[in-house]
Amino acid sequence: MNRLSLNLETPKHSTELSNEFIDKYMPLANGEFVKVYLYLLRCVSDNHKTISVSALADFFNQTEADIMRALRYWDKVGAIILTFNNDGTDFNGITFCDLSFAENITPLSVPSENTSKASPLITPSAVIKADGPTNSEHISKRAVDAANTTGTAYSPSQIKKLSSHEDFQMLIYAIGEYLGGELNSSELSTMAYLYDTLKFPTDLIEYLVEYCVSKGKKNIHYIEKVALSWADEGIKSVNDAKESAATHKDTTYSVLSAFGITGRAAGKSELDFISRWTNEFGFGSDIIIEACNRTLRATHQPSFEYADSILKKWQEASVKTSEDIKRMDAQFEASQQKRFSKRTVSSANTGSSNRFNNFHQRDTDIESLEKALISNNG
Repeated sequence: MNRLSLNLETPKHSTELSNEFIDKYMPLANGEFVKVYLYLLRCVSDNHKTISVSALADFFNQTEADIMRALRYWDKVGAIILTFNNDGTDFNGITFCDLSFAENITPLSVPSENTSKASPLITPSAVIKADGPTNSEHISKRAVDAANTTGTAYSPSQIKKLSSHEDFQMLIYAIGEYLGGELNSSELSTMAYLYDTLKFPTDLIEYLVEYCVSKGKKNIHYIEKVALSWADEGIKSVNDAKESAATHKDTTYSVLSAFGITGRAAGKSELDFISRWTNEFGFGSDIIIEACNRTLRATHQPSFEYADSILKKWQEASVKTSEDIKRMDAQFEASQQKRFSKRTVSSANTGSSNRFNNFHQRDTDIESLEKALISNNG
């Protein structure tokens, strides 16, 4: 076969990637983890000094748990260093390591006539700081807990060892039937992770895959995300999973009813919103319905996007119960009354002899009113 010539046209704005990462780190990592690393590297290269976990999650359309799991993985293998505050509670920075000294990752041989050692890409002085303190108000408990696992990567030798268990062998055969063929390395690795790390019973894993396939989802990363959500809910059996699904179905019906939507099932995007509210935010149906009611009062029409903005603010404020919402409402009302009182005093002290100013003018302009409305409903 003829050799292929490789050419590079370097654009003005580009990101340099070390050969060490490509040869030693990338082949062993989950593809989603690689994407997170590359994007962070791009941020450093473009002099972005701060970024938030939530922004990364939004960019990749993943959960904060997914992002934190990727960061934990790269930290464990020595590609980055996660930094925390003095008491270790707040994650506040990422340091990119010099990969040219990597020894803990077995390199892959790359055929080349002229091999040379790549120069260091980014030294430990290249740091991305978290955008503000990343504590429980910014990263959900689910994200932090799920991040304690360092990824789903299992080596062929580890999978071979698990295959000595008869129930694992039977599981792999059954999952292959659901997914339509022999499992690839990524799918085998995920099954090993569910079986060996999450300690899911084999019948629960089989039900999990059946559940995802019934929704038209055969992608292994989607299956893994559902599994992590179930683990966070404390689901340990098929009965637990069925009860959770029934609860989710009830919540979906309640949301549609609150929005006055009848005569049809929820669409995919609507189901995605509801799944985000229940699984990622961890809200019960009472909190979700309250957000729907406020959405209707503010917009006079059903809007999943508007309700999502309300629930996201509540999640960031660590709202757990209806009492928490009442407390936020009371604080907002008190601040508005204080603001109105100050304006009234100011207006009285700045009277004018101009006859056109004898009328009591409005204390609130349109822009302030809009901001107040958004704050009250968010």
